[in-house]
Amino acid sequence: MTPASASPSPAQRKPGHARARLLEVSRRLFIMRGIDAVSYGDIAKEVGSTRANLHYHFGNKAELIKEVFAVTFQEVRAGLADIWLVPSLSLGARIDLLFEDAKARFEKFNQPETERTPWSLSSRARLDFSAMDAEVAEGISEMSEYFEKCVAHAVQLAVGTGELRADTPVEDVVLMITPLWYFGSPITQFSGITRLQNHYEAAKRTLKAAYGAPAK
Repeated sequence: MTPASASPSPAQRKPGHARARLLEVSRRLFIMRGIDAVSYGDIAKEVGSTRANLHYHFGNKAELIKEVFAVTFQEVRAGLADIWLVPSLSLGARIDLLFEDAKARFEKFNQPETERTPWSLSSRARLDFSAMDAEVAEGISEMSEYFEKCVAHAVQLAVGTGELRADTPVEDVVLMITPLWYFGSPITQFSGITRLQNHYEAAKRTLKAAYGAPAK
């Protein structure tokens, strides 16, 4: 076989509508059923395609998983930037936006009275992905670090605008906010979206009481 006639590697093929659809369905099934539990056959059946088509686009399942996570990381970074890095928002408003983002993703996977389905890919991977690739694990760690840096930036802005006191311990505030994001999916899976909202509201009240600047 000549180089010109050789099939391109999965990394060389350009994403198209069909490929994007496969990634979208794969992510949804990974979140709902667990990454280990989903096979190429499951994905092909859901899309109305074949296992051979999945192999053509991605090679083996490990490569598909890495690409699903890569696309997800890009989307999450963009969403976090819109919440935490834009100017002229209070810290309380940013926390509200973070909850609204969590609620939107929760509602995508859950119907009223059946609030037990996970909705976070990274959370699902942490709970029941037995053979996590090093690249995926590193990506999750980098995303967590990025989130914490975004929150720290927003806290510093809140100090600068006078929303929080000048002596506010930025790192402590970051550590109070980050678990809301890390553990949102497990909380709703076992306690529902209202309970998660209670956690967010409690965090806002605590931060305001502990570090809020006195009214002028």
